[in-house]
Amino acid sequence: MKNKILVILSLLCFYISPSQSRTCGTEEHMEEKMKDPVFVQEWKSNQAKFNKVFETSRNKRQSSMNTIIVPVAVHFTQANESDRACLEALAQNQIDILNADFTATNEDAGLWDAASVFYPNTEHGSADVVFCIATENHPVGIDNELIEGNPAVTIGYNFGNGNNVDGNWSGYLNFVIRNIGALGFSPLGGSIAQGSAVTMDDQAFGSGSGCPGSGVVPGAPYNLGRTTTHELGHFFNLYHIWGDGGCGVDDGISDTPLASGSNGGCPGPGDIPGCVSGEYELSMNYMDYTNDACMYMFSQGQMDVAEAYLTAVQNDFKPNTTSNCAGSTEPNFNLTALNSPVFSCPETGEDAVFEIDFSTINDYNVTTFISAEGAPENSTISITPTFINSNGTITMTIGNLVNTTQGDYTITLTASSFVSTKTIDVVLKNNCTSIECNEIYSGDNVGLEIPDGIGNNEYGDAVTSAITFPDLGVISSLTANVDVSHTYIQDLVVVLYHPDDTTYAILWGRDCGSEDGFDVTFSDDASAIQCANPTVGTYAPYEPLSIFEGMTSEGEWTLLIQDGYNEDVGVLNDWSIEICSEVALGTDKNNFNSKNVLVYPNPNNGAFNIEFNSFNDSDVNISVFDILGREILKNNFSYNTIHFNQSIDLKNVKPGTYLMTISTNNAKVVKKIIVE
Repeated sequence: MKNKILVILSLLCFYISPSQSRTCGTEEHMEEKMKDPVFVQEWKSNQAKFNKVFETSRNKRQSSMNTIIVPVAVHFTQANESDRACLEALAQNQIDILNADFTATNEDAGLWDAASVFYPNTEHGSADVVFCIATENHPVGIDNELIEGNPAVTIGYNFGNGNNVDGNWSGYLNFVIRNIGALGFSPLGGSIAQGSAVTMDDQAFGSGSGCPGSGVVPGAPYNLGRTTTHELGHFFNLYHIWGDGGCGVDDGISDTPLASGSNGGCPGPGDIPGCVSGEYELSMNYMDYTNDACMYMFSQGQMDVAEAYLTAVQNDFKPNTTSNCAGSTEPNFNLTALNSPVFSCPETGEDAVFEIDFSTINDYNVTTFISAEGAPENSTISITPTFINSNGTITMTIGNLVNTTQGDYTITLTASSFVSTKTIDVVLKNNCTSIECNEIYSGDNVGLEIPDGIGNNEYGDAVTSAITFPDLGVISSLTANVDVSHTYIQDLVVVLYHPDDTTYAILWGRDCGSEDGFDVTFSDDASAIQCANPTVGTYAPYEPLSIFEGMTSEGEWTLLIQDGYNEDVGVLNDWSIEICSEVALGTDKNNFNSKNVLVYPNPNNGAFNIEFNSFNDSDVNISVFDILGREILKNNFSYNTIHFNQSIDLKNVKPGTYLMTISTNNAKVVKKIIVE
């Protein structure tokens, strides 16, 4: 358990107060990342592509380069879903600033005219680039509010499990906004292919009044969005103007004067002598440390680097994301699957029915034809309607599934008109299975006291509670409920560990503030936590529970709680886990499966019968578990007849819900038993 505690403490080391002076964590970030051999390999590959492009274009402008449209995604990891409208507007505000700064169309760009006399060898630069918040072809399963046609802005999504790389967002330029204790950081030459991110503090993103309801409020003197411009410069392979070394270190840009170090505040043009006699430091450059109001330009040499980077990585950008980006007035449409996957079974022959939402954008009203492919061989596809030109639901029925081959099928539905063509994939699980869910509960009044923290961000001892699950198959989804009484709930970290004692997800990561107590069901499909007094409801966890998908359910699951601040204490009242697994679907009345195993009476007084038919001649093993996961009964029966009928008596058990597993040599069934 000590190892678990150390892991959590290392994960939460960023809970510190923001700095009051400009800071950039890129240098320290790169030192840490260069210890990762996977990162190093990808970084070297990207740098080789960049260097090849840059060498080709050295000493000349890339005037023939087509404008590169960069799909952007913005992730407010600690914000509130109720602030979505404000946060989406703030994200667009920051993108507008970037577009102006990188194309030299910012309102204060004209200040260069007077300043340029001090910098005769420097040209005010611009890049041929458009940053655009993606509105189409969004990743699925990320955020319920991430709707096709709306901007790619996530709220409460734990990007990369707290890291700055997330494969779900490969192909985008990602911005992650959270409280980090510095103004921002970025990889030096970020990987679009890997889903790298520029990470910004929630006090240094965008301009204006921000979104106070989520704590995302630009703070002076870094409240004009220029810190994001600075960090994006690093992402595009730009160093600080002093080369992170001083007069003896060049930043690699031919038209920026050598600088001795960073400049803060708001110096005037020509105020700071450079390293070379007669030169002056370029303090108004975005890659210095001056206040937002006093930086307003890139040099053309810097923009040549940025354009070379964009040219090198442009094939890594995810396609079909920005034709209807934020602010577009072009008419178009979007497709969204309302149910996928759909389960089917050749032995039953029942049709599989999918529903797809067709939604129009900007008064789109063009006749659009619908088709599909990818269904099992010998099956049929029926689509209603076959053409559409307004908002509505498309129904796709996969029929004639009798005697088709079992397996998972990806079916592609295409909607096509002379204006636009789009596709969407849905999944048919034609393998005679279904999803079955079972919950195990810790029991009422666990009453475990949570030791107080020992100081500001100094954690007290961990308290743990365990639930034992039987083998319910491979996990397809999981939810967890935790009920805690505690004053000032922001003190707490709550972590769920898989029985392997290695895999974990942080459920509660010092969320909310001075509120007292929470009773929360954590589900990946839910919205961000809405803090209240107490906080009650179904919300997304700090880290996604999908990390457990594909793993076995069997064994002892551990809940760990730690308090990271002194003065407030509380108790763990109770908790539970619900695990859903894909299990065999019954078809034949003689098959051994959940559908055809009868348990009666149920509810009962502890005595009941189990009955089923099967041609399986193996022994039958029966185990019953209480809500704590403890095995309270285990029996083995010799099965030498087609018809199995056996009486079970749990003998003086308390009223409640129990789980019973019935297994043969090649199948297992789980049944809930309710004792009254």
